[in-house]
Amino acid sequence: MKKSNKKLLVVAIATALTAASAGSALALENQFSGAFTTFFDVGNFAGTNLIEKDAPTANYFVQRFRLGYTAKADDHVKLVTKFEFDYNFWGNSSYAPNSHDNSAARGSGGALGADSVNMETKSIYLDLNYPQINTKIGMMPNNDSFKGILFDADMAGVLLSHDYSNASIAAGYFRFHDSADAGKPGEDVLGKNTFDMYSLDGKYNISKDLAVGAAYYFIRDQHTPGFYTVYPDAKVHTLGLNAAGNVGPVALNGFAVKQFGDITTGRDAKGYAFNVGAKMPLAGGTARSEFLYVSGGKNAFYVPSSDNGATEGGQFYDSEMIMLGRDKFATTIDNAIIYDVNNNEEGVIMGTLGYDYTFNDKVSASANAGFAAVAKDLQARSANGDSKYLGTEINAEAYYKLTANVTLGARAGYLFLGDHFKGISAGEDADNLWDAKLIAKYNF
Repeated sequence: MKKSNKKLLVVAIATALTAASAGSALALENQFSGAFTTFFDVGNFAGTNLIEKDAPTANYFVQRFRLGYTAKADDHVKLVTKFEFDYNFWGNSSYAPNSHDNSAARGSGGALGADSVNMETKSIYLDLNYPQINTKIGMMPNNDSFKGILFDADMAGVLLSHDYSNASIAAGYFRFHDSADAGKPGEDVLGKNTFDMYSLDGKYNISKDLAVGAAYYFIRDQHTPGFYTVYPDAKVHTLGLNAAGNVGPVALNGFAVKQFGDITTGRDAKGYAFNVGAKMPLAGGTARSEFLYVSGGKNAFYVPSSDNGATEGGQFYDSEMIMLGRDKFATTIDNAIIYDVNNNEEGVIMGTLGYDYTFNDKVSASANAGFAAVAKDLQARSANGDSKYLGTEINAEAYYKLTANVTLGARAGYLFLGDHFKGISAGEDADNLWDAKLIAKYNF
């Protein structure tokens, strides 16, 4: 073999080994997950939130697809992403946005022709998981330690956490909003007038049957108010305790929360809330209950909100209500009598009972009943006699597992309106509310 050919062979082998080494070092474990959900919704509450006499019945189809992708480099490093594709309802728009259709891109494309730009970015964050500390950096899902009554949303920030043998601790910083439009000379710069949150959360397992925790959240809102901003210039401290334990067959959990600081300029933050929940086995199934109290009036409970959407917290999905509270299946068309626990500063008194039963590996069902009232009646209507009672809801759902990944189901509820709404429809009593869904879901 000629000398030059030998040199070329050596170079080729070296290049191949280098490429193989680099490929091994940069190898990723690609993990995909997701869920496709569609449902048919019908009722005089579906998609309208109209509380009136002879309320019309609406019907529509909803479609949502969520796709998760994780690029895992090793046991310590991964990039986590989640995307969402919605049709707010079938038939809403197509080829949007374009010069002939000014429809918003979010949730569009459900009409003939489709072809709309509607991909939503839910989260993109780096997860660094080392024995000393776990660090999440970027846009991530995050919820409070009080069942989501303060915040439960995607948010950009940094979250540090560490688990001990019997305890855990987490500290975070999150930026809810930033804008250079301060309206003040010398302050029209990014980072000057922001909407931020600082969090500190700790938990300790006293025994196998009792865990206690404490959390502190400070929210500082200095940004120029937007359309949905309810409390500009807020400086709110939220401090609370939570616990979970077992007493015989009963599993108990709950929390107590107090707010202080300034809810807005010239107004003190005085909100408070407490909750207790219970679960226990009963007749081959599981019985559940929840009770929630959130203050109102001059003690209104602060819940943060974004400029371009509704409140990013204040939900209480543990209630399993369809109309009294936000439905767990609601997507972009999302209504409720109590949309968030601030509840137009009237607060919440809510109690619910539920029962879950699995008949076999294919069929399961649940039933729920709940009542709700406002903590402080601020309505000016005289016809309701200053009643705080919002109503009583009963609902039920049943599911059939077609395959390991595909589930078909039905969910329906009826709400008996309370005297808080008496005479609300031009002096007449509004109709009671109902809603029903047929659901198909595929998880992978």
